[in-house]
Amino acid sequence: MNRQLLYILSILLFLFNISQTVQHDIKGFDDTVLFDINWPGSLPTDLDLEHSESIILTSSMQEKFKCVLPNVVEKEEAKEEEYTGPSPLELIAPLFAQGTCSYRLESYWTYEVCHGKYIRQYHEEREGKKSKTQEYVLGKWDPKHLSRLMEKAKLERDDLNKEINIPTKKIDNINLPYYETVMDNGTACDLNYNKPRLTKVIYVCYIHGKHEVYLLKEASTCVYEIIILTPLLCSHPRYKPKDIGDLKINCVPINGELDQPYNLLKLNKESTNLRQDSELDRIKVELIQFKTEDAMDSMSSKAPEFVSEKIVDTTPVKLFLQAKHCLYGGTGWWKFEFCYGKSVEQFHIENDGSKISINLGVFNKDKHLEWIKQHPHKKPKPIGQRKQLIHLYSDGSLCDKTMEPRQTEVKLKCSNEPNNPSSVALYLLEPRYCQYILGVESPLICNILDKADENGLIDIPPDYGEETDISTFTIKL
Repeated sequence: MNRQLLYILSILLFLFNISQTVQHDIKGFDDTVLFDINWPGSLPTDLDLEHSESIILTSSMQEKFKCVLPNVVEKEEAKEEEYTGPSPLELIAPLFAQGTCSYRLESYWTYEVCHGKYIRQYHEEREGKKSKTQEYVLGKWDPKHLSRLMEKAKLERDDLNKEINIPTKKIDNINLPYYETVMDNGTACDLNYNKPRLTKVIYVCYIHGKHEVYLLKEASTCVYEIIILTPLLCSHPRYKPKDIGDLKINCVPINGELDQPYNLLKLNKESTNLRQDSELDRIKVELIQFKTEDAMDSMSSKAPEFVSEKIVDTTPVKLFLQAKHCLYGGTGWWKFEFCYGKSVEQFHIENDGSKISINLGVFNKDKHLEWIKQHPHKKPKPIGQRKQLIHLYSDGSLCDKTMEPRQTEVKLKCSNEPNNPSSVALYLLEPRYCQYILGVESPLICNILDKADENGLIDIPPDYGEETDISTFTIKL
């Protein structure tokens, strides 16, 4: 039985019409708790029916099932224990005292989290023996501030007050308790009225953690959020993940012969048939003719060899290159849109639907050619050696920092992802004020590198992209 989130309740409602509930206050449903739906035919003998909640469901085929829900709350409360140990800040204090630093490496930026001291975002460029470092401080503490926090933590033990709920954050669809510190006084942010950058550092108990950065995101303009996985919090019972065991919803028929609803059995059967048909429909067998003597040698030496090949569907990349399909990225406050041959835009959608937009550059062929002439090292390498193409998008919105139009260098990179040939990875960097780098990485780009001219520009042939995505099995004897 596959373990699923409890959005399976919606599947049950699709299969059934609720006719009656034995208990009206269903406390077992929580979308952060993992459940199994079990169809045992009859209720297990070790099931505590007296303290379990249940619900009677009737399907559209008039099949009645009784579903018994596990009592999640009682299991959680049973594990509650008294605690008189150190505060959460004291538990993670060794990170501050030892000067421990955690790192997160991304394609352009490196993030350095030195616990209790500072958080730094930087990029180092090397040219021969010379190096240039661009960096931003995302938050910092002074030693006196840490001392004040430690004194306050000893006096105000909110973690011992059971009436105060420990905050939780959903990580991998599970609500986990956390302890948060705030590091402010970072580098001034020109996009936020020169306010200093600020970072919320969230510590989560993970017994196998090594204080690594699990997640780093820009929650809003120049306000960051970092999740650290650490085992130091795990000695505090209120910061441990809730262990609620293996939870099963047991559904048994009341007056029917089938252990499962007819519609569910039919759905599973149709799904299996569709998968099988899809696999068969997309196989093309290629027969290779050979001489009789070659066949005799093959039969005496080894068994046939099956080689699987893949004809990639180039339609998505064709639509992309024709600017009929734009790409979107961004996980924080700002999102961005890239339309090949047209523009790069950074935007944010407010709750009321209004849009804040900054143009990071538009494509102008003449300006690209002039730029590539001034920067010959940006030209593509000879065919066969190419890994990327670089284009300039200029004349964007005026930058109040440099008083010049914004511009973006777009890098189309070939990435090797044989298991996911249609994947696309995007990232947007700002190595200098209002000068951006947009990275577009995909296996699909590998197919167009040799179609670019010496300036990196691509002329799409009319018949490009007419192939279909078919698995080909070549039988070699």
